[in-house]
Amino acid sequence: MIHYSLEEIGREPKSVVTVGTFDGMHVAHRRIVNTLVEKTRATGGRSVVITFKPHPQEILGSQNVELLMTEEERVSLMENSGVDEICLLRFDRDLSLVTAEDFLVKMVCERIGLQELVLGYNHTFGNKAQGTVEFARKVGERMGFKVDFLDKVLIDGIIVSSSNIRRLLKEGDVARAGMMLGRPYALEGFVIRGNGRGRLLGFPTANLKLIDERLLMPAFGVYIAEVALEGGKFVGLASIGVRPTFEDSTVPMVEIWISDFDAEIYGKRIRISLIQRLRDEMKFDSSEELIAQMDEDKKLMSEYLVRTVNKKR
Repeated sequence: MIHYSLEEIGREPKSVVTVGTFDGMHVAHRRIVNTLVEKTRATGGRSVVITFKPHPQEILGSQNVELLMTEEERVSLMENSGVDEICLLRFDRDLSLVTAEDFLVKMVCERIGLQELVLGYNHTFGNKAQGTVEFARKVGERMGFKVDFLDKVLIDGIIVSSSNIRRLLKEGDVARAGMMLGRPYALEGFVIRGNGRGRLLGFPTANLKLIDERLLMPAFGVYIAEVALEGGKFVGLASIGVRPTFEDSTVPMVEIWISDFDAEIYGKRIRISLIQRLRDEMKFDSSEELIAQMDEDKKLMSEYLVRTVNKKR
């Protein structure tokens, strides 16, 4: 169940709790949440995730945070993992000033109860990030709760973290970012009307208005993508960038050509999962050059899909 204050959760002394932003709900986050659920089932207690909205760095940092997923998706993945109670706590200046001691004792122990706290290897909490695993263990000894610490997760020798996933996406390495996320990185939004140029070129595209403009925009270029639309799944080519051949917009755009699809979808909500980057965004001297390159992109997409299907067999 989703709550928006700790008071709504109610008190249960056998609560097993974790705290974090969990942007991306990547494989290391999933490990924490799964551990939380497993411990709860073993003790007959209650699993509780305390997470935040907006992202704390939007309050504490000097610039906007590029999110890895929408709030809706983040909460949905937690629910689907079997968590009993999710508290989507509003993060503001007042909360940022709460000391680690007060957060753990007055907000968690006293308001909702705490049997065990589950934390990731580098998680901190409280004002000035004073709440470390070591700090929590000292408080736990005094207050009578345990602290479980989960070590870092490595993929290809790289620590799985939201910051590393953002870096990989900025580099266009959606394949490796997807490995860390445990699923392809996705952009979701509504189809809006464009200038119709793609249809004139023989490659009709759907222009996407993102559900949340704070979602991270990967490196400009063309990607093989899976498209989820009205319960169906399709493949296509996603173009991310400023369209330098025709308009060189200052605002990055996301558009998708969907293979073997020609239905009217203006206003529809779609989800584009980025599978593999094919190339950089390019500027062409003519429409003919652009069409030739799009034909080549389509060929490369088909070859990639055949290889991956055969590999899975």
